[in-house]
Amino acid sequence: MTTEAPNRPCLYAIYDLSKAPVTFDVMNFFVFAHIWSQRAGFSGYHVIFVMGEGREFRNLTPKDLTLPYDEKVWRLWHVLMPHAGIARNCLGVSIMKERKELAQLLRAIHPMQIIPPDYTLEKPNQLIMLSQLFQLTPTAEEMAVFEPTASALERVGGWLSQRAPGGRPVSLTLRTSRAEPDRNSRLDEWLAAARVMRERGFDPIVVPDTDVVTGGYEMSIFGDLPVFSIGAVDLDLRLAMFRLATLNIADNGGPAFLSYFMAGSTMLCFLPVEKLPAVVGLGRIGRMAELLGVAEGQSFPHATPLRRFVWRPDDRDAIVEEFEKATVALEAATAAP
Repeated sequence: MTTEAPNRPCLYAIYDLSKAPVTFDVMNFFVFAHIWSQRAGFSGYHVIFVMGEGREFRNLTPKDLTLPYDEKVWRLWHVLMPHAGIARNCLGVSIMKERKELAQLLRAIHPMQIIPPDYTLEKPNQLIMLSQLFQLTPTAEEMAVFEPTASALERVGGWLSQRAPGGRPVSLTLRTSRAEPDRNSRLDEWLAAARVMRERGFDPIVVPDTDVVTGGYEMSIFGDLPVFSIGAVDLDLRLAMFRLATLNIADNGGPAFLSYFMAGSTMLCFLPVEKLPAVVGLGRIGRMAELLGVAEGQSFPHATPLRRFVWRPDDRDAIVEEFEKATVALEAATAAP
């Protein structure tokens, strides 16, 4: 990676949908673009989503093959694009449905203004893996990429004033997706743990899966817990909840990983250690660690007791134990001068 830059203000970051997924893994790409633009001296970056030949998408992984075409288009607009609105130093975002449009742009700008490096339409390469990202040894400041808007914070603050009367909300991001259902959260275990959190004086709140909300399913599956449904379809509001909650706990990652790229955030994310090999195939936990870019049992760079992976099954006892560890850390942080 060079630190030399041409005399131009903007970096162009190309997310090629013929090689990259329509999932929350896109956040890794935004982090790459953020770090690259800072180190190379650009004022910011512009993200370009370009579709494959014939306006097609990647069809490589089990999830790629499960999602219908129209669902992928929806995800492009409602999952991928909104990251630009919460990313620091992102100057703009575009969708190019025809690859010839990108070809014209590539001829007009300096190659050093483009990432991934050595990208070509004929041989597209991508920067989406956490293992690639962590090879850059990012600083804590460089990893602080996402922030909710002031308006989102105000709106979520108002919502919490009505739904978390105790003033100590705990967000629970739970997976109940129709895609790869073997990865889904054990709801009975989470609801049992939530009852313990209430007994401890906290206000557990569910941030549900997008599939549940957009599919019109009843929120009664979460018992009497308040459900922050709008956070499942609005990324800015979801991030504001993560910012304002006293503690965030999640199962299976996905959008919850945004907290690892937000300064001062909390997030205990349970990994699907007992939901393998359905999740990552052969290799099981070792393969999952490889995909996460960390050693088995370890967390993101710059992890803290309140911001880390949990390499345990999502059963009631484990959830409660990790929650209680976090409350001790919260009390220590509050007591610190």
